[in-house]
Amino acid sequence: MTAALHVRRTPSREPLVVELAARTGTRPGLAALLADLDRRAHRSVLPRLLGRRVAAAWGWDAEDRRNEWWPQGVSTTVDATGLGTVPEGIAGRRVAVVSSYAKAVPGPDGPMKQGARLTFLDLDTGAYRHVLLVKPVRRDDGIVGHEPVPVHAGGVVWSGSWLHVAATGKGCVSAHLDDLVHLGDGERGTAFGYRWVLPTRVDHRGGADEGTDKLRWSFLSLDVGTRSLVVGEYGRGEKSTRIARFPLADDGLPAGSAEDAALTRASEVIDTGVKGMQGVASVDGRLHVTTSHGGWLPGSLVTARSHDARGWRRTVAAAPMGPEDLSWSPAERLLWTPTEHPHRRWLVALRPVG
Repeated sequence: MTAALHVRRTPSREPLVVELAARTGTRPGLAALLADLDRRAHRSVLPRLLGRRVAAAWGWDAEDRRNEWWPQGVSTTVDATGLGTVPEGIAGRRVAVVSSYAKAVPGPDGPMKQGARLTFLDLDTGAYRHVLLVKPVRRDDGIVGHEPVPVHAGGVVWSGSWLHVAATGKGCVSAHLDDLVHLGDGERGTAFGYRWVLPTRVDHRGGADEGTDKLRWSFLSLDVGTRSLVVGEYGRGEKSTRIARFPLADDGLPAGSAEDAALTRASEVIDTGVKGMQGVASVDGRLHVTTSHGGWLPGSLVTARSHDARGWRRTVAAAPMGPEDLSWSPAERLLWTPTEHPHRRWLVALRPVG
């Protein structure tokens, strides 16, 4: 079972990214983005009353608390530096990145879907900005343009200068922070008004050997101890709820294999996950997963030893309603999770169990 699941990297779209940036704006890098945060989050005490394991929480501004962008994934600069590579532009800052998908956003000609976006939040100041995730494409007229990335974005991992965004049945899409594009004034209309876009450079397409069902990449986290990408499946009823690990190289990309540098096979697969998992993280050898119970009931943390993921133990009312992806911060001893429901949207820090 372990080797039956794999992920394959597509050829790089970097030449298209370079051409897109040269035509539409500039590629000034992460430091420039972090100097251009235009919104403000606030510290919130309400989540502490709604979740027994809540240590702290940020609330978004009024528009983002109610709109049709649904927060899903989370990663932080702790993950970014976890494998030893420090992305240019961090300069010691504490930053979280949250992935969201759009259900239906109002447009000039009616509702439209804008795909997925990433929100960069300074955890010390509360300043943040949204960045639209796009795919560079060469149009029929030969000019390189871009299009939305229609993924659920149920998880995100920031590893080195790479951001991996979950794409469910497709695996994940991966973007490099050097590719951040600051659009010129005349180009913002091509990106639904966004000033910043991040083109995806490669895709990592999930697959499986004959006789094994492909993994659904519902959410992601980084496990520094095993230097791996931990991927989990959301499933209810008869659907599988597997958790798999894929080895990562020092640069933050799936490590490849001896027979094929673009193909990475799973190093471990756990078949005994929890129904309704929304996120997973490895904490000192213990798996933590979130489960959600609708828009009005608090969420749970469910834990088990990584090597024996059968005796799951549930901590009820551990988080506010709607917890999603997880990201572990060892130095702070905190698990980060976003909550998704309108008017009950926070980025929450949880104390782990055990």
